[in-house]
Amino acid sequence: MYHCSGRARRRRPRAITSRDIQSVGHLQRLALALYAYLQLIDEAIASVESHHLQRVVYCVSLLNEVQHGATFIRDTKNIIKGILESLRDLVQTFIELAACDLPSTCRTAGEDYLVRTAALHDLITTAQGSNGIPNDNRSAVRRNWSVDKATLEDGLSEVTRMIEEAERDEANHPTAEDDDFDDFDDGWDELGLGANTRLNKDELARAKSVYPILRLTTLLHKRIFLDVLSSTFLVPVPNVAYDLLLEQSHSLLAASDELVATLYPSQDPDSVCKEVAALMTIIAALRTRLQVFFSVDDGLDVELNQLSIQDAPLSKSCKVNKKWFDTCFDQMSRLSSSFVSPPHGEL
Repeated sequence: MYHCSGRARRRRPRAITSRDIQSVGHLQRLALALYAYLQLIDEAIASVESHHLQRVVYCVSLLNEVQHGATFIRDTKNIIKGILESLRDLVQTFIELAACDLPSTCRTAGEDYLVRTAALHDLITTAQGSNGIPNDNRSAVRRNWSVDKATLEDGLSEVTRMIEEAERDEANHPTAEDDDFDDFDDGWDELGLGANTRLNKDELARAKSVYPILRLTTLLHKRIFLDVLSSTFLVPVPNVAYDLLLEQSHSLLAASDELVATLYPSQDPDSVCKEVAALMTIIAALRTRLQVFFSVDDGLDVELNQLSIQDAPLSKSCKVNKKWFDTCFDQMSRLSSSFVSPPHGEL
């Protein structure tokens, strides 16, 4: 059992874990040195099972969600798990090399040894770099948020292309020809492979009505990334607030994808209304989760009141523009009102 001193517990978790990963890197270099001396395979395996690995596992086990954040812990564990699995594969290669009798078998194991050594080296290098173990929970949430942001933007681009293609088709084909085309039965519809994938006029109008909602959703998500997740607040924000915010990002992405899927022909108006309502439910929950980040702005007034002439200058921080977010939420609510509670006969 390893015991961390009080000083070690106060260190940044990334610094401690990164140092222990570097120790695992020494094992990888040892593997290269021992390749020419397969009779020392027992020492190599014993070294792999040494205290270096136990230190990594033990330090990760000390992380807790309150102090370090659930997102940071999950991402760190995934990175460590990948390194340990890669190291296990390399050890297995050593065992195969020591046991092989046929030249062809030894040659294959030797090739695997080089590939697995390089893979382990890349994982360790990545873990210690800027794209490896996050600095803190906010950094971990921000990285995951960026992935969701890119996917949301892709969904918005899909709808943009859908509308543009429908508008080109509408301009290039007279209404009468469209009706004749829709009535033409080529037999593919029975197999679910209908050739008509164009939006009709009603579907195009519906897609255009949904588009501003999706656009504001994407813009809102991006603004949270740029303002909220990139700000250093004067009053510390609990790690759980960042974790709960990320959960809403994942839910927002899923709801947006479902809404985009309903816009493809042939549309079901009821399904479109249902998915708009589901999206707005997530938006409302997201608005609630953001309140904790808006309230910490009051810390600036507290710090100003406590400042004396001998005090150091105020720490530099970015204040979140709550008014912009309120306006965005209100605009989305207005745009979605006709879908959430549509008048009789509409859509």
